[in-house]
Amino acid sequence: MSIDRTASTTREAGRAWRVLSQASEKGSAAYNEDVAGAAGSCAWIVDGSAFFTGPARTTAESEGAWLVRRIDEILRADPPEEMAFPDWAGQLERQLREDYAALGQGHPDREPGEGPSAVLGIVRLTRDGPAFRIEGAVIGDVSILIHHGDRIERWTDPSSSPFEARTIAAATAEGHRSGEVISPKALAQILSNRRSLNRAGGYWAVNPGLSWTAGLRLFSGTISPTATVLLASDGFMRLVDVIAHRDDRGLVEETKRIGAAGVIAELRRLESADAQAERYRRVKIHDDATALLVTPG
Repeated sequence: MSIDRTASTTREAGRAWRVLSQASEKGSAAYNEDVAGAAGSCAWIVDGSAFFTGPARTTAESEGAWLVRRIDEILRADPPEEMAFPDWAGQLERQLREDYAALGQGHPDREPGEGPSAVLGIVRLTRDGPAFRIEGAVIGDVSILIHHGDRIERWTDPSSSPFEARTIAAATAEGHRSGEVISPKALAQILSNRRSLNRAGGYWAVNPGLSWTAGLRLFSGTISPTATVLLASDGFMRLVDVIAHRDDRGLVEETKRIGAAGVIAELRRLESADAQAERYRRVKIHDDATALLVTPG
């Protein structure tokens, strides 16, 4: 199911994001584990996953969907408009640890790092004379593309890239089987990767069982009132990073032209034409794809 909202505005005196387009569509798995939103001076993108041994702690949704929904609820109720991002991340880490523990004991065979994780990006807008100051915090492989004037800039966390490459190699070693979301070899590689989660030399993600705030990457800059900012999950960024159908600038411009839902439809057509992942190497044939395009209000 696809969601597309356009031309809504979040307001606060002197600073606001105007939402130009927003869409989210689930991939090959049963649940959409992405979410994006805006409130006050903040806008965010969250992309979840859940890999573990034993039964899930949730029944109506996956643990990954639970985690991103909970992060979204916390952000909508109290966006960090004044708090320093590292302080906010520490507060979020404690809250999620408590919330996840309240779901139950879990399975005794789970190793550290198993369970739900999420990567996220958040931007905050403040007035700076005739321009705006934008601050960002990112953990994991979501992308924030800032298009201002003739410049395009991407804020992301590349720490997971070598681990993703190993998973793709495992997933495509024997080809994709019809109806199989993730191959057993790819799942085994993902669980192996999790031993490096939130550790020096590894990769970083929000995880309610492991401390993650040390992996937060901070960014800042100045943008004009006509700048556009695209917050996107890696499933949406496939058009650039996997399929090479667009570059960063082209992706932002196409999202402005036909909307986030239109870009996802374009992505799905290209993925479906390569249903065995022979041309475009990837783990899932379709990943959750989510994007939020905003401009200073």
